[in-house]
Amino acid sequence: MENSINKESVETFENVIQGLTNFVNKVLNLPESYTDIFYDYIKDYLIIESRVQKYLNNPQNFKTLQHYVNVLKRITDKKIKEAIPNGIIDADDVLFSVNSEEIIRQEIREQIDSAIAHISGILDRHKILSIKNKYFDNPDEPKIKHSKLSAFETELIKGQLIKRTLYFSDIFRGKAPNEKINWIGGASNFRYFINALFNTDLFKDEKQRWIIAVNTFVINGNPIPDNIRTYKEKDVNPKTKLIINDAISYLID
Repeated sequence: MENSINKESVETFENVIQGLTNFVNKVLNLPESYTDIFYDYIKDYLIIESRVQKYLNNPQNFKTLQHYVNVLKRITDKKIKEAIPNGIIDADDVLFSVNSEEIIRQEIREQIDSAIAHISGILDRHKILSIKNKYFDNPDEPKIKHSKLSAFETELIKGQLIKRTLYFSDIFRGKAPNEKINWIGGASNFRYFINALFNTDLFKDEKQRWIIAVNTFVINGNPIPDNIRTYKEKDVNPKTKLIINDAISYLID
């Protein structure tokens, strides 16, 4: 059996992330603790995140949360198999009604995946908010009216190129995003989109277009590929080009 994670952070930080630490250690202790794994988890993501962020300038604290993510990813399948070997479980041991062992297996996986996503989100937003990077526009003197941004976003959504986000207008008016815009239209199309966008008068001759793109977008939930600039325009469907150009026109008309 693997040992519980060592508590290496300063005491105050440990107190703040105690719920996370308990959860990760319970996963490490599967199968003994699978029956109560769902009852000692973080209850309020927003409160915990706001408390955690101020401690992450300490590299060791940041490293601790990264370690949690790596551990959970590495041992998930192994621990679920240990907890429910061959799908066999004693129903008297569980604290909730269950129709089959597979339901418990899926519940455990969903809880672990949720924890990974939550911790990863905290780390990603901290990296965005703690580094003075370049974003789209100057929030003190925004060039683009909200109505134009709203029309621009609507066209991209209708064209099935982005997912809706609460922060779209804020991002395009220069604020560091709490949640990046999720581009779902493919990497080659994204390259075309960014180049077309920065070739407008709004962003003309912007030399840091790809820094801005990386800081504000993901592609299908994943970071922008390092080699995005090598993707070819010839791979972009003419119909998709038309959708992108029409959407951009709402910003400049």
